[in-house]
Amino acid sequence: MRFGDRERPCWDIAVLCFRGRRGSDLLVERLGARSVGRKTLYALEETAERPYVYETRRADSRIVIVADCLWGGPQTAILVEEMACFGVRVVIGFGVAGSIVPELSKGTQIVAAAGTVTDGTSRAYTDLAEVTGDASLSTLLAGIGQDLNIEVIPVKVATVDALYRETEDDVRRWREGGAVAINMETAPLYAASAVCGMKSLWLGHVSDSLATPQWDSWARPAAMTDVTIALTVEFLERLAADSRGREPEPGSGIR
Repeated sequence: MRFGDRERPCWDIAVLCFRGRRGSDLLVERLGARSVGRKTLYALEETAERPYVYETRRADSRIVIVADCLWGGPQTAILVEEMACFGVRVVIGFGVAGSIVPELSKGTQIVAAAGTVTDGTSRAYTDLAEVTGDASLSTLLAGIGQDLNIEVIPVKVATVDALYRETEDDVRRWREGGAVAINMETAPLYAASAVCGMKSLWLGHVSDSLATPQWDSWARPAAMTDVTIALTVEFLERLAADSRGREPEPGSGIR
C-alpha cells in the first residue's frame, strides 16, 4: 500500500546507523550517498529538511543507508524485515555501545561477535540465550582492521530496552551472562536477520562506561567516530567488490 503503482527500491546491502544525526551524516558524506527523497520505510517520514534514507553504489552493489535508528529493538526488527522485502542480503549495524567492564575503555573499536538475548524483541525471533554475527563478515572486518592498523575487539553485547533503567543490578546480571558492553540493537539485529535469511554484523566503538557506579558520559572526541567510519567505508568497499559477479550466500545466523 505504501508504494501503490510506484516502483519499489531494490538494494543489496543495508547500513543501519544506530547513531544520532551527526554520526549518521558523517557516514553518509563519506560514502557520497544521496537522499532517496520520498517515503520508503515504515514510520520514517522523509522531508527535504530531514531525510532518513540514502543510496549509494559500490562496484555492482546497491547500498542503502538509514540514518537515526535510535529506538532499539522494535525499530531494528522492523527495518530488518523491510530490508529483506527490498532484496537486501547483508545488513551492517553502525553504532556505539556502553562498556560495563573496566578493561573496555572509551573509544575502543569493537565488533559484536555475539549478542545476549536480554530484550523483548529478540524473543519474537529466537529461543536462544545469544545470537551471533555472520562469521564471514567478521573475518572480512578483522582483515580490514589489520590492513588499516586499527585494533577491532570482538565482544559480546547485551541488548537494553529501557535506556534510563540501567541499574547496578542490571549491569551485574549482564556481566554474569558474559556481556562486556550494552546497546539497544545488537541482539534483535542478529536474530531478525537470521530469520529473514540475511547476513548481519554490528560494528562501532565504546561511547561511554557503566563499569563503575559513576557514569563515564557520552562526551568524547570526534576522532573516535572517524575511525569507525574508516572501518565501515572500507568494509563496504570490499564487501561490494567480493560480491561482484556472484550470488550472495544465504544468511548463516542461528534461528
